[in-house]
Amino acid sequence: MKTITEFNTKSFLKTTTTLVLLLSFGLFISCEDEIYPEAGSIADKTPPVAAFSASQNEGPDDEWKTVSFKNQSVSATDYSWDFGDGNASTSFEPDNIYSGEGTYTVTLVASDKLNVTNKYSTTVEVKQPPAPAAVTPEIVNGDFTDSDYGPWKVSSFSAPASQTRNPYNGSSDGDPNNYDGSPSGASKTKGAKYTSSTSANSDGPSSSGTSRYAYQSIEVTPNSEYYVEFSHAIKTDKTDVSGGDRILVEILDGHFDDGANAVISSSNGPLARAVGDIANGKGNFTVIKKQFTSNADGKVSIWMYSITNDEAYADNVKVYPVD
Repeated sequence: MKTITEFNTKSFLKTTTTLVLLLSFGLFISCEDEIYPEAGSIADKTPPVAAFSASQNEGPDDEWKTVSFKNQSVSATDYSWDFGDGNASTSFEPDNIYSGEGTYTVTLVASDKLNVTNKYSTTVEVKQPPAPAAVTPEIVNGDFTDSDYGPWKVSSFSAPASQTRNPYNGSSDGDPNNYDGSPSGASKTKGAKYTSSTSANSDGPSSSGTSRYAYQSIEVTPNSEYYVEFSHAIKTDKTDVSGGDRILVEILDGHFDDGANAVISSSNGPLARAVGDIANGKGNFTVIKKQFTSNADGKVSIWMYSITNDEAYADNVKVYPVD
């Protein structure tokens, strides 16, 4: 039979031995030591990485204020967005409507179910798109169907005064196509006509008393790309005109009250010069167009004349922005 002394002594020795072993292998943990992860846990081998791209919307009115965000994060399940304007979202790929132009710092915090997080921030610039290129006013009587020459006449000619006459000869032998390019259903429409008696000089524009010029001032968007376009027909190409029979439609730099100054601007070099010199016969129209860059203030003029000893026809004069 064991005595109390024997039991206590053996228990003490056993406890002491266990304590020594624990200390020897560094397994003894005091209440003040760091708490280790629970048994069986493993490290997050694929922590989340936050990433995104942004694109400003296009469209009429205020649609440009909306920015769409494309989430490019990996190994994440939850998302917290800060759009830099006081708005926030937890959607995967949200849109945000900004109040106006500005540069905003956008931040995305991506996390997984182990509560591991990653943050990505970048700036997004929101800009109002420029107004689309325009022509103001629209060209008046560009198809020459109205017998009124007024829209195509320059206010005056300082010399010679006789140049205040009609800007072209009215004609019923115009392009069979309408102004929009669709067939008119007829063999021809009204147009503008030039002959040897209304021609400019063979070397270019002049202020001779019989030369006729069509003029119209318009306003376009500054520093923008445009086309000037017209259709033309030449009855025959006589060899007695230097450079051949032709109709010229130019874009002059500025507005002019005096036709003599427009002649000078044309001679010095217009912003664009579209030349129609295809002699396919009367009634056989060919479209000519020329690209140009508008000037700094957008004030330009259409200037049309012909160099011919025969019959030259013009129709459907247009100016429109390059898409």
